[in-house]
Amino acid sequence: MKIVVIGASTGPGRVLYEQLTHSSHEVIGIARQARGLDAETGNARFVELDANDTHSVIALVDDETTLVHCSRPELLTALLSQAPAVRRIIAIGSTRIYTRFPDDKCSRLSAMVHKLRMGNIPTTLLHPTMIYGAPGLHNVERVAAFARRSPWIPLPDQGRSLIQPVHVDDVVAAIMACIDNPETNGDTIVLAGRAALPYREFIELCIEKSGQHCRVISMPYLLMSIAAFFTPLIPGLPNVTQDEIRRLLEDKQFDTSDMKSLIGREPISLEDGLVL
Repeated sequence: MKIVVIGASTGPGRVLYEQLTHSSHEVIGIARQARGLDAETGNARFVELDANDTHSVIALVDDETTLVHCSRPELLTALLSQAPAVRRIIAIGSTRIYTRFPDDKCSRLSAMVHKLRMGNIPTTLLHPTMIYGAPGLHNVERVAAFARRSPWIPLPDQGRSLIQPVHVDDVVAAIMACIDNPETNGDTIVLAGRAALPYREFIELCIEKSGQHCRVISMPYLLMSIAAFFTPLIPGLPNVTQDEIRRLLEDKQFDTSDMKSLIGREPISLEDGLVL
């Protein structure tokens, strides 16, 4: 099998690519920057390429290729417009597509999903929740950075909304399972952590594991929305957008039964995942 991974230098794409270098498959990794990856490792080779260059990407695939997309959704949307000749696609989306507060990323995800469904290439869609534990992703690190710069982290509504982060190892295990199982073609599977927990507990766990000393406090939504405008002005403090503030008000809780069947085990708990 020939496997082409778009987005192979960061996040789950990098972890997947590094695992595939030990397989018997012919593997090609694509990303704009190598970020320390060797040009060739075993049966795998890395191509420094901007996936916006759809013609160059198409030149790397053929009708025996399994294309794994782990990058921005608009890149796959553009590639599909050029009708690539691939055997199948495994696309990483996001549970952002289910939000009650759609933003630009949600629109780009929806466009990608629509393009996949309108096409005739067998596809498996994987929608992960917030991914942590992967190189190049900074979801947990943002919390630690905030804790270093501020004595407190505010959350609306006592931080009671639910969140269900998923560890990168579970995301990659799901992708590998889909590669090995073409019967997943046509499936849409949510990838989430073992159990949902309140945002407050998530933030407190991140603070504890980072060794910082910071309190989580409740703040009215309107005041948080105003405060978010000033985050870009404070050196070292992560920028917080209005869309992020709105999404703090919704539960992100998902059934993991399909995921457990796919990877053959329980997803990693947040407590365990933060120390991996």
